[in-house]
Amino acid sequence: MIGQAIIKAIQFATNEFTFLWLEKNSSIKSTIIKMGTAGIVSGLVSSFVVSPVELVKVRMQSQNKQALKKKDDGYKNENSFETPKIYRNEIECARWLIKTEGWCALFSHGLWITIIREIPSFAIYFVVYGMLAKSSMAAALGEHMAPLIFGAIAGWAMWIPTYPIDIVKTIEQVQTPKNGQKGKGMLTSGQITAKLYRAGGVMAFFDGLEPKLARAAIKHAVTFWVYEIVMSFIRPA
Repeated sequence: MIGQAIIKAIQFATNEFTFLWLEKNSSIKSTIIKMGTAGIVSGLVSSFVVSPVELVKVRMQSQNKQALKKKDDGYKNENSFETPKIYRNEIECARWLIKTEGWCALFSHGLWITIIREIPSFAIYFVVYGMLAKSSMAAALGEHMAPLIFGAIAGWAMWIPTYPIDIVKTIEQVQTPKNGQKGKGMLTSGQITAKLYRAGGVMAFFDGLEPKLARAAIKHAVTFWVYEIVMSFIRPA
């Protein structure tokens, strides 16, 4: 939760400051281009925080599989017949990752594909929301309902085209090097993409999209609702 709060703060603050800078200092006339540029900068900057946070998250989510792998490799839990867990919490997971793979892995493992996902995601995200907020629908829906609906739509808009990248990113980040050797036994993004396509075709890249969109609608609706409330106090009248 804390990690996500920090990420959202970075994304929205970067987008807001970049857009305001472009408004005052650039010769760009198109509002859409300025919104898109601000979204691109937001996605790029936040990637350096998103990547390690999501690396820990996917390792936590796969910890039962990782524990079973450790057990097969010689790890035994004498006190339980259940599959042992490696991590009790995110901090322990991060410590284990640093200990076994190094500080560099925490910040670089999956970074490039995170950037590839975040840049188009947030360009689309902020453009869609910004254009909807400037439309006649905003006044019709009202100041409280509009952010909820437009936020949900923006969340869908960002996830549908970039979800295949997220699938590949998750698989890449859940991999661990064999015998502690960097890169050993790990597939690249291109290899993961090819393997997924051979296994299930195009639809393999959209597996699990429906529940993702359901969560995205709620998450981003609330995000923009809170954002508009906060900005109503910050923005000059």
